[in-house]
Amino acid sequence: MSRAVVLVLAVASSAFVLNHVAKLLMATGMLKHVYNHAPGTCRFVPGAEQGSEDIAMTSSGLAFISSGAKKLSILPKSVEEDFMPHGISVYEDDHSGEVRLFVVNHAKGHQERVEIFRFDADSNSLYHIKSIAHPLLYSLNDILAIGHESFYASNDKYTTGLYTRMAETWFLLPWSNVVYYSGGEATIAADGLVYANGISLSPGGKLVYVADFTSGVVKIYHRRDDNTLLFSRDISIHSSVHKICVDPASGDLWVGAHPSAFHLAEHLKDASRPCGSQVLRIENPAGENVTVTEMYSDDGRWLWGSSIGCYHEKQLLIGTINHKLMHCTVDLPL
Repeated sequence: MSRAVVLVLAVASSAFVLNHVAKLLMATGMLKHVYNHAPGTCRFVPGAEQGSEDIAMTSSGLAFISSGAKKLSILPKSVEEDFMPHGISVYEDDHSGEVRLFVVNHAKGHQERVEIFRFDADSNSLYHIKSIAHPLLYSLNDILAIGHESFYASNDKYTTGLYTRMAETWFLLPWSNVVYYSGGEATIAADGLVYANGISLSPGGKLVYVADFTSGVVKIYHRRDDNTLLFSRDISIHSSVHKICVDPASGDLWVGAHPSAFHLAEHLKDASRPCGSQVLRIENPAGENVTVTEMYSDDGRWLWGSSIGCYHEKQLLIGTINHKLMHCTVDLPL
């Protein structure tokens, strides 16, 4: 092999490595500076000290929290014996008024599954209806209920082994996907994501929003008649996007994010180490003139590891992976 060929190969290899390192630096937010500000008066919600990673709201503003201030009774009690909730979603029947809660359950020692509950407001209880497991539901993160027993779910990784999942992360492999489930059958509705996280529905039900955590974008999909998803476009956030709440009144997206995935990873290894928090509002997400506004930002002084921000009538709830739950009054004009 000639020296010229060796030189070309060396330059090409160096360029590839440098390009990948630059992508990792951007994805992890290692060099990002965070400024502190809030939309109004904020306070911690008592009783929610160990995380509140996902929040699902009904049309009336009732909030279900995957680890919240007031524990709901779950019946039968045996369900709680193997119950590790993660992503959650609410389905409201417009005719009967029934409220169902769908929950991603990382059951210990068993295949991951989705639990469906019926909420009874009089007794403040969740009545277990059904457990759903399927080979395509293998690395569940979030869920989006669209029917009594039908839903979309995000698989944040393609592989399940420790080292292969690490390889997916460090090589930024686009192997993550979104699955549609109904009537005992599941299909891959969308793929090609690096880390599919939060998933939400537009008020009209025609668009699905998916947070791609590592890529720092919110992906917009059109729902086809067969419930597969047609990719429309990305909205760049330039932060690690976690969960998405949709304001039913305006259609705006409220996104919980992490300004630095690197500092978040350090926090998850050692919960005593602070990391930043961020909530973004995306106006007109399906239109031509998209506006992204940072509504809350914290360098770790108060709130650590924000995962979701849900807005309802001038009130904002900010959940975290394993820290506190924050409630803010939004005094800014929207």
